[in-house]
Amino acid sequence: MAEGVPLVSEGEPSTESRVAELCSILLGATPALGEASGEASFDLAKRAAEALVQEVIERRAREERLERRLNDNMVMLNSIVSFDFTKRAEVSDRGDAWDALALGLNMVAEELASRVVSKEYVDNILQSMSDLLVVVDKAGSITSVNAAACRLSAYAAEELLGAPASSIFPGAFPCVMGDDESSVLLEETAFQKKTGEIVPVSLSTSVISGGLGESQGLVCVARDLTERKRLEEEERQRLEQVVQTQALLLEELSTPLMPIADQILAMPVIGSVDDRRSTQIMETLLNGVVAREARIVIIDITGVRKIDARAVQGIVNAVKAVKLLGAQVVLTGIRPEVAVALMELEFNLGGIYTFGSLQTGIGYAMKQLQKPKPA
Repeated sequence: MAEGVPLVSEGEPSTESRVAELCSILLGATPALGEASGEASFDLAKRAAEALVQEVIERRAREERLERRLNDNMVMLNSIVSFDFTKRAEVSDRGDAWDALALGLNMVAEELASRVVSKEYVDNILQSMSDLLVVVDKAGSITSVNAAACRLSAYAAEELLGAPASSIFPGAFPCVMGDDESSVLLEETAFQKKTGEIVPVSLSTSVISGGLGESQGLVCVARDLTERKRLEEEERQRLEQVVQTQALLLEELSTPLMPIADQILAMPVIGSVDDRRSTQIMETLLNGVVAREARIVIIDITGVRKIDARAVQGIVNAVKAVKLLGAQVVLTGIRPEVAVALMELEFNLGGIYTFGSLQTGIGYAMKQLQKPKPA
């Protein structure tokens, strides 16, 4: 029997006594051993008993080893089920079935660990997106959101999960869910915050397909258009200011008031004369007469394209307003067709001096200045 291998624990019969007892049993049970001489028979029985005990010890050790490897593999399985892929099962050099099982479990853990790392990497990317990401199932319920969606909506992720997508996209669902296309792009739609505030967003949706090509839901990516709208509004206001400034400049250029001499002003009217233009001409003339204390105002209509009732009425109103300030009005640029139009319209131009050219009107005005101003 191998030395140093305990067969019994303390308090139990010694190994020698158990072997002797076993030998007596073997001698009584085995005729061949009983026929041998006394001591030789006993030695033979002892060696047989020791071989039997050794076999029992080895079998027990083998069973303990198998049980330990079984427990090791069970721990490995529990770790995998618990999504802990850091543990590895022991693989010996025996190459038996248990080693094959342990090797297979290790390979599964490594594969799952690599996939989980990739999933976490992708999830980190999605969570760091500045655009909103919302995943919706076939029933229209939210199954996943990223941090941007929570920030804009003011909802916690737990509040959004399971909620209908129409609660945050009231204008897009269920019309998007019923669309037959694989993807839908809404350049602008409404996004509703937890407070009820509506935010303009652009929405892009794509269908999630399963392994057999069946639809499993939608991936919705939205972009907040608030800043873009603000910039567009600022740009629109800036353009309006530019247009207004240009319009004022054009009005000033279209109705210039030029001083010819002390107390003589001239205004060439170019283009068409409508109600707004008539008001502008009148205001410019009145302000100029008061500011320069003008005695004579020359209105030149050589550049007026069309003389109609509205244009003539506007000029007549301007003349009357200037005369109320005590200034004399001279009308120049009376072409033949203008004279005919004035006659056909039967406007009374009494009290207004008219001349065919601006030069003639200026000469007349200069002569009038040489006369004393009437009391």
